[in-house]
Amino acid sequence: MGVAKSMNEDPYEELVEKVSGIVARISGNVLGEKQSLMVQTRIKKRMSELGLSTPEKYIAYIDSHKDKESGVLVSLLTTHHTFFFREFTHFEHLKENLPRLISNVKARGENTLKIWSAACSRGQEVYSLSMFLNFYLPKLDPTMKFTILGSDIDPESVKIGANGVYHRREIKSVPMNYLGDNWARGTGEISEFVKAKKSISNNCTFKVYNLLNFHKEMGSEIFDVIFCRNVFIYFKSHQIEEITNNFFKHLHETGLFYSGISESLGGLNLDIANVGPSVYAHKVEVVEPSAEASTPAAAPLTPAVSQPKLSMPSKLRVFSIDDSSSILTLLKKVFSTDDFEVVGTACNGIDARNQLKDLKGKVDVVTLDIHMPEMDGVTYLETYHDDDHPPVVVISSASREDSDAAMRCLRAGAADFIEKPALNNLMERGEEIKTKLRVAYIDKNLTKAHVSTIDKAFEKEVAIEKVEEKFRVIVSSLSDQKKVVKYFHELHGKQPATLMLFEGQDNLLAAIQEELSDKLRFPVEILDSVDAKLEPGKVYLADFKKAFKPAYEQHKDQKSSILVFGQCSSHSAEQLLEWSDAQLLIEDVGVSSSLNEVATDIVPTTSFAYMSSEYLSRD
Repeated sequence: MGVAKSMNEDPYEELVEKVSGIVARISGNVLGEKQSLMVQTRIKKRMSELGLSTPEKYIAYIDSHKDKESGVLVSLLTTHHTFFFREFTHFEHLKENLPRLISNVKARGENTLKIWSAACSRGQEVYSLSMFLNFYLPKLDPTMKFTILGSDIDPESVKIGANGVYHRREIKSVPMNYLGDNWARGTGEISEFVKAKKSISNNCTFKVYNLLNFHKEMGSEIFDVIFCRNVFIYFKSHQIEEITNNFFKHLHETGLFYSGISESLGGLNLDIANVGPSVYAHKVEVVEPSAEASTPAAAPLTPAVSQPKLSMPSKLRVFSIDDSSSILTLLKKVFSTDDFEVVGTACNGIDARNQLKDLKGKVDVVTLDIHMPEMDGVTYLETYHDDDHPPVVVISSASREDSDAAMRCLRAGAADFIEKPALNNLMERGEEIKTKLRVAYIDKNLTKAHVSTIDKAFEKEVAIEKVEEKFRVIVSSLSDQKKVVKYFHELHGKQPATLMLFEGQDNLLAAIQEELSDKLRFPVEILDSVDAKLEPGKVYLADFKKAFKPAYEQHKDQKSSILVFGQCSSHSAEQLLEWSDAQLLIEDVGVSSSLNEVATDIVPTTSFAYMSSEYLSRD
């Protein structure tokens, strides 16, 4: 009689073990205990696609479709997490070595730099390299060409890379110098997607290769540069040694090999030299040129056996301009690394101008917000930016497509633009922020005011259509009225009905109406009846306790934006939480409240007009 399985035993344990074994045998990727939840999650999705309800049924299916399903599992479980210009330190290193690499190619009597991006996933690394070389090679040697081979074990990933189509949001992380005119916008159903133009795709080919046996198919092809990053973590030490030795058989004697920053090859049995941050080269002796050598081709090639001197300073000195103390605090955390230092902050353009005069020569790059009091970022750039100004990277809540703000910044001289994430995930964007600042500094003599063709293709004015189907709520107090007036002055075009709610100030509504009527271009009325139909283009004043719930019932199915100036009571906050489908913007006052965790964003009120209008402009 068999022993019954424990009720607590995971029914998927046998299946996960079987699938992990198949993937490891084919690809070499070792999926251990840490990856078991990921394996199980993806397996369940596959079972759902096949209509299989139990692990036992899927095991039987695998056994009866072994070859086909094994390929599916490799595709399903090999890692695809990557993004454009990941680990930018390697691109800096490559840039510094390009002159030497070009020289070595020409010394061989050739004119094509050959690069291999192994384990390239869906092609982001391939196109990053292509954009990068497209920008720098013509400046170093216009006669020099390049080719890039992208390979991966997953046929689906290779197909995506060869197609060169990505969602628009993916390429927003690409530094604008490299973005250039290399991407085209799709039309119709794919209007939110972009496709690599021939300027970068013609140099690229894609193939399916397994890192465990690529050397059997590669033939005698030799490369100047090989990238194989963030994949060795899935292999055992002896496999890494074997794969790396095979890579070096296909690397020129003077070539460079890049592995992932966290994947040091030190301590392994490899006869290679470490020449940079996870950068390796052949161990070869430098041979002095012979006195009889009469032609450049006869001169020996100089191997990369020493760390190159980078053009970046040991610490990039940053000056940050933003009226949000929370954003400035988070930026300081982003830059609290060995290679960055915040040397000053300012809350608006005027404050920045005065401080930067005293810091002349002590600032390498500036981050700049757009929406600020007294002098905004656009005005600052249009007034003060010149050839002597440190490079400026805009970090703003404005969308890059907003032609009224972001595009003006770029045309006024900003080197790059980063769409400011919400406070709760700004730190996750740290690598993008630091990369764009590095590029702005490295290329400060090459960058000119520009807007890429893809940005022009997406450029738009923020305009709210069908205002009768939209709704806006403002929660404020008497002390917030200066900010409220400024907010209304920043609105453009048609606006939906706006309900302004005050807590416990019912008897002051007439005085507030009189004051606002003199300062706003919109009609201001006191809401006498909670059942009244609110008209677009008008501002209605009411007591929060009387009007909020009826307004919610009447407008909850409409696209709505709620703005909270200052702080509101816990009672009001609880009611606001009920309107879960609405955009909720709360003022960054540096105080925690129950709304902080659920707010769409926490920003200075100077960002309210743009963010609310942009949200309501969406269909």
